[in-house]
Amino acid sequence: MITKNQIKFLKSLSQKKNRKQFQKFLVEGKRIVKELIQSNALIDKIYVSEDFIMKNTDFILFDSNISYEIISNDVISKIKNTDSSQEVFAISLIKNSLDLQIQTPTLVLDNISDPGNLGTLLRSASWYGINNVLVTSKSVDIYNPKVVRSAMGAHFHITNLHQLSEQKIRSLLNDESINIIAATLNGRSHINFDSSNNWALILGNEAHGVTESMLDIANEQVSISKLGNMESLNVGVAGSILIDRFSTK
Repeated sequence: MITKNQIKFLKSLSQKKNRKQFQKFLVEGKRIVKELIQSNALIDKIYVSEDFIMKNTDFILFDSNISYEIISNDVISKIKNTDSSQEVFAISLIKNSLDLQIQTPTLVLDNISDPGNLGTLLRSASWYGINNVLVTSKSVDIYNPKVVRSAMGAHFHITNLHQLSEQKIRSLLNDESINIIAATLNGRSHINFDSSNNWALILGNEAHGVTESMLDIANEQVSISKLGNMESLNVGVAGSILIDRFSTK
């Protein structure tokens, strides 16, 4: 039976400082927990309700050797981060960034503030097989519950997903063989843009774009050519277009 201290711990993972301290984050929902189980990510604990077990007898968890604990609806109401919970939760371990070595292609997310945009970009990166994503420390926390939900399991499939200081990211990209490309409003058109697989794409803040210090390390700049009448694209959409362009050219 789950204890009061365990419930308190699960609730505490909604806060960044506690995720950082314990190096763990909470995963909620059937689809995302399924992605976690199917990946090689480390699982600390899984919790399900009795209703979930009865309604989802064919769920992948019940055909595995992974243990789980049954919790009540009252406990679920205390730990859930959404209005309507799917009654299945997991605790996953945050990846260690020690001895990190960069491989390309790499996606660099510079001061992304919206959780939905960050999650969308992680999902797109995973879809196109980009296994190296570096996020600046001033961006929204990559393990924020809203980011985890919108990424739909991408956290568990991107091999190198890390949130680091801008200085550390600049140092990691200090390699002449890497073609560093910044997405800006005044770059070369993405339509005719050609790049080898040895690229690192920098996407900037929704309102202010790529920071000057990150622009300084870019070899090239790219922009998305507008064919219609819309004023702008959000960074989640724009980044996904560029990822597609560079990955399928």
